[in-house]
Amino acid sequence: MKTTNFRWLNIHKQHSLRLCLLLLVSFAITACSGGGSSAVAPDVSPGPAASNGNPPAPTPIQTSQPPNTYATATQVTATITSVTIPSVTIPSVTVASAPVLELSVVDQNGVALTGLQSRNLSFTLAKLIPGNDGDSASWQSYINRTKTPAVFPANAPAIQATSESGGTLVDHQDGTYTYTFITDITRVTAPLAVAYEPTLTHRVAIQFSGGPVANPVFDWVPASGQTSGIFSHEVVATASCNNCHDPLALHGGASQDTRLCVTCHNPGTTEPNSQQSMDLKVMTHKIHRGRQLPSVVAGGKYQIYGFRDRLHDYSDVNFPQDINNCTSCHAGTGTTTATAAATVTSEGDNWAEVPTMAACGACHDTTDFASHYGGQNDNSGCLSCHAATGIPGSVAASHKDRVREAMARFDVQILSVTNTALGQFPSARFTITDPTNANSPYNLATDAAWQGARLVMGLALSTTDFTNTGLTTGLPSYATTNALTQAVANGDGTYTLTSAVAIPDGSAAPNRAAAGSGMVTFEGRARLNVGDAQTANVQNIPLIQRHRFFSVNEASGVPVPRRTVVTIQQCNQCHSLKTNHGGNRSNDITGCAGCHNPRNTDKAERLLVATPPTDGKTESSIDFKVLIHAIHAAGFRQAPYQVVGFEGRSVNVYDAEEVQYPGRLANCKACHVGSSYQLPLPASVLATSMDTGASTTDPRDDKMVTAAAAVCSSCHDSSLAQAHMEQNGADFTATEGTIASGASTEACTICHGPGRVADIDRVHGLL
Repeated sequence: MKTTNFRWLNIHKQHSLRLCLLLLVSFAITACSGGGSSAVAPDVSPGPAASNGNPPAPTPIQTSQPPNTYATATQVTATITSVTIPSVTIPSVTVASAPVLELSVVDQNGVALTGLQSRNLSFTLAKLIPGNDGDSASWQSYINRTKTPAVFPANAPAIQATSESGGTLVDHQDGTYTYTFITDITRVTAPLAVAYEPTLTHRVAIQFSGGPVANPVFDWVPASGQTSGIFSHEVVATASCNNCHDPLALHGGASQDTRLCVTCHNPGTTEPNSQQSMDLKVMTHKIHRGRQLPSVVAGGKYQIYGFRDRLHDYSDVNFPQDINNCTSCHAGTGTTTATAAATVTSEGDNWAEVPTMAACGACHDTTDFASHYGGQNDNSGCLSCHAATGIPGSVAASHKDRVREAMARFDVQILSVTNTALGQFPSARFTITDPTNANSPYNLATDAAWQGARLVMGLALSTTDFTNTGLTTGLPSYATTNALTQAVANGDGTYTLTSAVAIPDGSAAPNRAAAGSGMVTFEGRARLNVGDAQTANVQNIPLIQRHRFFSVNEASGVPVPRRTVVTIQQCNQCHSLKTNHGGNRSNDITGCAGCHNPRNTDKAERLLVATPPTDGKTESSIDFKVLIHAIHAAGFRQAPYQVVGFEGRSVNVYDAEEVQYPGRLANCKACHVGSSYQLPLPASVLATSMDTGASTTDPRDDKMVTAAAAVCSSCHDSSLAQAHMEQNGADFTATEGTIASGASTEACTICHGPGRVADIDRVHGLL
């Protein structure tokens, strides 16, 4: 598989073309581009202003004997070094001709790669049209085709931007190539007439066949030859897409860079079978909103017919965070937030500064702009309303997540945990303050934020691997104590809360004393009015869950934390802010693990559900190492993972329709810390209970899956995969007794351990 190491560019905002003869044109490009003009959107600050440009010329290429070839290379670095529009003299007349591109292609060691063929490459070529009179700037391809609909032949044919290949490619046998385009951009008249405008920014990008090779991109102004400090309209960075897509790799893996995508996905490009726009801003917004599109909610479908008329139905796409969180993808210095994972680009604020019918109508896809506030024929009137002084307010204000903003007003701090020996009732001293108000403490008894709210302390044991054995009289969720009714004020803004449950000393069933270290958590939600002076809007405000470890009987007296397998920051690369269970448990993976432990299942919820799941089980594990893998692998598993929700209120079926994981499922490193996914698992990792037996409080009668098999079978759930695991020591009906005796011992590490023949890194393509 080919990969490419690129010097990724920080594209910034310097729009001057520095050409005296083109000063007026340059001014028009700068003034109309969007992406930083505070005069356009008073509540948005200007974006960055630094140089941009193409990759620097490569260092002198090494050669080898015999030459290294593109066909045998494992890594490829490709750089476009120049693009020119040569002049040709026809008797007494000098005219421009087809573009000529110079390309450098080397391997990971900088050694020249020869043997690149024209069939390995496809080229896009577009100009950047400045925004004007409310329109956003947009790319227009010089290379277009007419697409005839095959699925719905009654539909009219459509013009689509495309790429070319088959021009003249000269291999100079030293890693450099010259490509002469077929398309003469000075004379494009069919199927779409595209005027050659040499004073505008132009872009060439390349797709490679034979594996995912990142796309070299080259921007320049033909009239001047300028390649840096030019307008490039960078609205979204590829790095922002790759927070979820890991990496972006479309059209068979050949399209990996948004700067390439925009050269084909132009405003005028349409898919004729579905009659949907292929404009990148329209298509991307609609795909990501998916099942939440107003047209889909109303019973419609969002579908596009792609290569060879294959149907792509995006009506079930479920965006893994709040769809209003525009800064997850778009980031300029004026609109990005401290919690946004997106990469800042020169026009990253464009979404807030330049509202258009195409961009806004993509998400709000049932809006009839012909009748919208008197009828809108074009984009010139959008900012008359959608600005800070307009009736609906600015675009940025309309897309604010006011609940998330309100979360910043609450900070839960667990100051100490005492009385944690065997048989004692742990006591936590805590406070909740308002960081936006000089960290002033809340009064849980009198402040309105706590009326109708929820605040609970959870108790979990033990940190070697949570089981909560002896803490509860039912399933081993963590034991809880109501802080709003039981906490005692200390008179200094802090409170003391004593657990309603003692640390098990072994005197009560199932007669097991706690050992090692434990954990307390605080979770819940406040209540707050997030509306304005005219309209009240009281909402539940999730509290960031907190946890604190304590020693039960560690020899040193120092608590031992639970192992770290993943971090919330890695989860939030996609989820932005992970909040579950009605907003009660937010942004704390370790806190989640206290309840989602190897002994816990949904058995109690299944007893309450009106319509049972269709998986034929009496219970399903909610152990984190099973649940998280099974949910994310929904599109890969043989059978859907099904789990019943709180108090039997919902049956959650995680199948390919419900979950569309956007990254590489095999990339364990996207979520895991370091080598925490590797074998052997720590000895402390417990087998996972799949059947809690007659007693939900006594694990001795549980039927379990041994630890490594529990992880692997949560993705690889076929009968063949299970048989393979069982042949190598895994046990899907293990008990505590068989594991303790050594009768249920896994030998997975022999083949799948680091450096072994089927190393996890190797079989998952991570080497």
